[in-house]
Amino acid sequence: MENSNALNSDRLRLAIEQSPVAIALFDLQTRLVACSNSWRKDFGLGDRDLAGLSYKDLVSHTPKQWQDAYRRTLQGYTSSCEPHLLTLPDGTATWMQGKLAPWRDETDNLCGVIWTTEMLSEAEQADFGWGNVFKLSPDLHCIAGLDGYLKRLNPAWELVLGYSLEDLKSRPFVELVHPDDLERTLEAARTLAEGGVHETFENRYCCRDGSYRWLQWTAISLVEQQLIYAVARDITRRKHTEIALRESEAQLRKKANHLSQTLQELRQTQMQLMQTEKMSSLGQLIAGVAHEINNPVNFIYGNLVHAKEYTEDILGLLQLYQDCYSNPSPEIQDEADAIDLEFLVDDLPQLLSSMMVGANRIKDIVASLRNFSRMDEAEMTLVDLHEGIDSTLTILQNRIKAKPDRPAIAIVKEYSDLPKIECFVGQLNQVFMNIISNAVDALEERDRDRTYQEVEAHPSSIRICTAKHGDNAVSIRIIDNGLGIEETIRDRLFEPFFTTKPIGKGTGLGLSISYQIITDKHGGTLTCRSVEGEGTEFEIVIPINQIDN
Repeated sequence: MENSNALNSDRLRLAIEQSPVAIALFDLQTRLVACSNSWRKDFGLGDRDLAGLSYKDLVSHTPKQWQDAYRRTLQGYTSSCEPHLLTLPDGTATWMQGKLAPWRDETDNLCGVIWTTEMLSEAEQADFGWGNVFKLSPDLHCIAGLDGYLKRLNPAWELVLGYSLEDLKSRPFVELVHPDDLERTLEAARTLAEGGVHETFENRYCCRDGSYRWLQWTAISLVEQQLIYAVARDITRRKHTEIALRESEAQLRKKANHLSQTLQELRQTQMQLMQTEKMSSLGQLIAGVAHEINNPVNFIYGNLVHAKEYTEDILGLLQLYQDCYSNPSPEIQDEADAIDLEFLVDDLPQLLSSMMVGANRIKDIVASLRNFSRMDEAEMTLVDLHEGIDSTLTILQNRIKAKPDRPAIAIVKEYSDLPKIECFVGQLNQVFMNIISNAVDALEERDRDRTYQEVEAHPSSIRICTAKHGDNAVSIRIIDNGLGIEETIRDRLFEPFFTTKPIGKGTGLGLSISYQIITDKHGGTLTCRSVEGEGTEFEIVIPINQIDN
């Protein structure tokens, strides 16, 4: 008969379930096939449905010797379950023994395991308990009185801790408990003394050589006898392994955090290098353009002075001719009328003056470009902060000036009389560029939702205020009247890679780099204050003299 036929035998199952003997039948996969009510009762399993549950699901609390015997029976051998004190699911404890036999079908094929169990009588328990289990068990068995002394001990105590059994009985058991574990141990003892049935805990016990061993305790209260029965297992190796694992995990976490931080720093450094390279390239481009413009402008500007002087001389001579020859020939008079000589004489000086103004304006722009382009200066220099701010505004003029769809952004300068500041001028100009361009971005975003007339009625503006700050510092406040910044975003403004701009519009490094330039490079502060709906203010405070900072 095949295994499936044997497993489905109703007659076999019925015979087992009605047997007065405590018997259970398991298949080769250790699943329960059938069991008697006596077997259910012995293991405290009640009336619940046990069909298909495994050996470990039902009796995981059985000793290792029984589990080894079960595995031997699965190989076709008959085995015995030596008497053992079991703690049942309801907390009660009972002494039990049993036998395990192979279950074979009609063709002698192994189908599973037949397991019979038997409760020990009180006499058998007394005879076996201390005569065999205590002597043979590698675990530490003991019976303790409520007075705190150990009454009976098995030889494992001497093997594990190194003390003689008599020495252990002569002192309160708590004397050997590690101070850090004493409260937990006393709490378990109090619970058992007050009638608690079962208690499991861990503590460290002092050995004779001064070292400590970790013990895992399972204790039950023998209420009628006013005693506590306990079994302790030496788990020192496991604990040391756990500690080593925790330390290893902590080291790994620390290394992982360090690697993560290093990666973050590398990413930030990479982006900073890219940003620096971009600004350096921009500076070189601006410097080149400024140089190329500067030469012809200087030529024009230098010659305009002479052109104005020559023109005045010629106009003076012309006036002298008119005074001396008040009646010119008809040909001269006709030509004078044709070229509108009177208008030319009046307009030519004004034309030259306008050209001088334009040339001066170009020279100012070139000076601003050259000032802004000082990105690669490695040394600190004394500079006029206002020149750096004005240079930045010149670079951004195309974004600030009026557009067909909106009026110009008003720039309000409230400059105080400041001394020259010792700083890395190129880097500081980069900070001004980042903050002012962000302000322009914020105003443009707000103005996209407003009509031309609304913007004209309530114009967008950027105020730039400078002032002394204490004895050795100056402050630069850049204030826009945009929509402001939410508090949740404001707290993260200076984080690397944090940006609210769409992909491709920003890297999230402008303000982070600005913060490092101000704080790390110049020993200053960069703060942001904002009220939603009212605008945003960035304040830069840097020392005047870096040596004294």
